[in-house]
Amino acid sequence: MSLADISENTFTVSRDIRFSDSDPAGIVFYAAFFRMFNDLFEDWLVKCLGIDFADQFQNEQRMFPLVHVDVDFKESRRMGQKMDLSLVLNKLGRSSIYYDIVGHDGDLEILRGSFVTCVASKKSMSTIEIPQEFRSSMEKYMEACIT
Repeated sequence: MSLADISENTFTVSRDIRFSDSDPAGIVFYAAFFRMFNDLFEDWLVKCLGIDFADQFQNEQRMFPLVHVDVDFKESRRMGQKMDLSLVLNKLGRSSIYYDIVGHDGDLEILRGSFVTCVASKKSMSTIEIPQEFRSSMEKYMEACIT
């Protein structure tokens, strides 16, 4: 998948790079990228799919832990620059959500990663099946990203 393959229906957030994101060399510290990835996933659930992340965590006792990640960092980012982050849903398993995150600034690809997040119970600390209402929303999103 290239940048040109990212559909206009793909959930994308724009992010200003701040001083707090930077390491002593003035570039984004890798841990700050992972906070941005988590924020993007949470925003995708809330703003794109209408899933209340806080309610799921606090009341429904469901969590969405990251279980696998593989990221290639292609360009650095510095304070004062910006970056768009796009979430492309690829596949759904029984409890797993497979997606890519692409960081870009215009035609410049900054990073690309493959992620797997699961749905888990806070009570049992084990994976649970993706609730059907979530799965339906996610499948619709996946279709919209392809067109």
